[in-house]
Amino acid sequence: MMIFANKAFYLSVFSIFSLGLMKGQNKVPFGVVKAEEGYANVRVHKDDYRKIVDKIRMRRGDVFVYVKPAPGETEWIWIKYPEKSQEEKPFVRYETLDKEGMVNKERIAFIDQLPQFTPSKSKNGKSLIFTDNSNPKIPTAQRSKVIIDVYPSNASYRKQEKDTNGNIITLDKVKPWGISNELPQGMTEIKSIRVQQPGRGSVFVREAIKNMFQPTMDFENIGVTSLDPDHIFLYMINGSGENRYVTLWTIKEGRAISQIIYKNPE
Repeated sequence: MMIFANKAFYLSVFSIFSLGLMKGQNKVPFGVVKAEEGYANVRVHKDDYRKIVDKIRMRRGDVFVYVKPAPGETEWIWIKYPEKSQEEKPFVRYETLDKEGMVNKERIAFIDQLPQFTPSKSKNGKSLIFTDNSNPKIPTAQRSKVIIDVYPSNASYRKQEKDTNGNIITLDKVKPWGISNELPQGMTEIKSIRVQQPGRGSVFVREAIKNMFQPTMDFENIGVTSLDPDHIFLYMINGSGENRYVTLWTIKEGRAISQIIYKNPE
């Protein structure tokens, strides 16, 4: 659920995203801090990008959106990332990226280029199953899994709020994704996401999947990757046309802790 306040930045991210698709480099512009030391410093600039005014420490597993190569630099990239609340929350959905700066390429990895879970579908075709098959010595029943359940939507029963142009801006007071001014026939939505790991696991809290309509069932547009067993990432490209959107969940120690979501028209 992300509408960028800065239109220029939105267009920049969209352009980079489209360019990555054309070159076959990255499906989604998400990155993660992979530094073995446990952190990466982000150089924060003001006006002239060469003037460093601060350094923010991002922890291993923290995610961001890649914007472009840093101007005049070969080992650094320019990123946008959410400003974390001082208040600890079990889950947070980020719809805007308030911070930006440069980070060294050696300390990051692109989400969709990390080790991939193996995708499959349930027998009824309504669930997408991703299994960590990276270690064949682990019995199949004990391997980590992420399961996405997609079912017909009951959104027609929810209270709608529309803007002056007739676009649906909230359903049950929460912004909807994948729709505009009407609810399409046969619309689907994410009903649940489950994480299964040896000794731990969870079901995503409702806040993490609320009003996410027209989710993809195409494995070309969805993936689960991992930095290590404690840091798993689920990304999806959902919807179509002007209602397409991109999202990423961070799963830490078996539980969804955050989500980045934003509109990305085709």
